[in-house]
Amino acid sequence: MPKKKIEEVAEQVAETPIPAATPAAPRRQSSEDLLELNDQERGVTREDSEDAKWGYLAGAARRQQILTGIVSTDISPTENGIPVVPVDFEGLCVKIPVREMVLSEWPDDAPIPKDVRIQIGRMLGATIDFIPAGVDIKNRAAIGSRKAAMLQRQKRYYASGRVKPGILMACRVLAVGNNTMTVEACGVDTDIYARNVSWQWFSDITDLYATGDLVVARVMDVGYNPEREIYSVSLSIKEASENPDRAALEKIVPNSNYFGVVTGVKDRVFFVRLQAGVNAKTKLYRSIDMPSRLDTVSFRVTGVDEESGIALGFITRIIKRHTRLR
Repeated sequence: MPKKKIEEVAEQVAETPIPAATPAAPRRQSSEDLLELNDQERGVTREDSEDAKWGYLAGAARRQQILTGIVSTDISPTENGIPVVPVDFEGLCVKIPVREMVLSEWPDDAPIPKDVRIQIGRMLGATIDFIPAGVDIKNRAAIGSRKAAMLQRQKRYYASGRVKPGILMACRVLAVGNNTMTVEACGVDTDIYARNVSWQWFSDITDLYATGDLVVARVMDVGYNPEREIYSVSLSIKEASENPDRAALEKIVPNSNYFGVVTGVKDRVFFVRLQAGVNAKTKLYRSIDMPSRLDTVSFRVTGVDEESGIALGFITRIIKRHTRLR
């Protein structure tokens, strides 16, 4: 969005106050040799006076400085019909036009694409970067651009070669679904699928992470689109740490039966946690009835998948059905 047009939008949205949200403290992970964003951009706190915060915001706009805020509300139209996303910055409301929230592009006269609406809708409560684009101190109104902050981050971390396969990165969790989570990694939004989230079996990613969390992931691949001049990145949270079951896996004896609990069933694949401290999976069972989640079973190991770090085999029988409280 051109700077002149952004300034016009700032005047139009000044009359539409939207309450700010109270930010939640994200969970942190730590690791050696970790590429992470610093928090030195924050020059004010929620306890500072309104005048001090608005003055700092105006100065950041002049310096084109990256700030950090919390997505406080879903897409909201202003009185002039301009769709914006309200972001809380230390108690102040900064409105970001939808076109400045993502790197996606669409015709000026076209409605907001469905996938963009869904993406932004799932970001409620997420921590994001933005650059103030226009600040009206008198009317207590400000607009910003997440897109500008993302492109600046990409130039600093990706174009410089600092982000490369093999390194660890601290990423912000933007949205979490059953089988996919979206994170922002130094200016790049990317999806991490369930198979790359954890070594442990789980039925839902929301059992492990929530919007607003910080996670550590390993960079698996980096891409670049020369036409749009933007980067992409493939990440794995699982590969950021060693498989904790590796030692126990080496002690597994093929063609032996092990006691375990079914931790999940998906597409007729049974995921079992063996008491020996190893994860196992199979599509086969020799019990009369089909095993269910949380059932205790006997699992016969026929082999080990070294790459995935799991045992393979089949369920021989159900030892005990899980009794659910009614």
